[in-house]
Amino acid sequence: MLDNCLIHSSVPQVVAQLLALRQEIGDFGEIVYAGMDWVDPALARRSMELMATEVMPRVNAAIASGQGRVKAA
Repeated sequence: MLDNCLIHSSVPQVVAQLLALRQEIGDFGEIVYAGMDWVDPALARRSMELMATEVMPRVNAAIASGQGRVKAA
């Protein structure tokens, strides 16, 4: 289950995984971010910051430029 439903890694890898998911299932309107491990609040906050400031801008740029294009059915 985790192999198919969990996206995690470095910023470039998360971007690639999100674009691959979009390629596989098509356009989707939202992503649910679930940070479950708040043992270290600073790390959890940093993860959310990276999602907002690094990952999503790259995903959106790839989609806008056509690099995140979804295959026609």
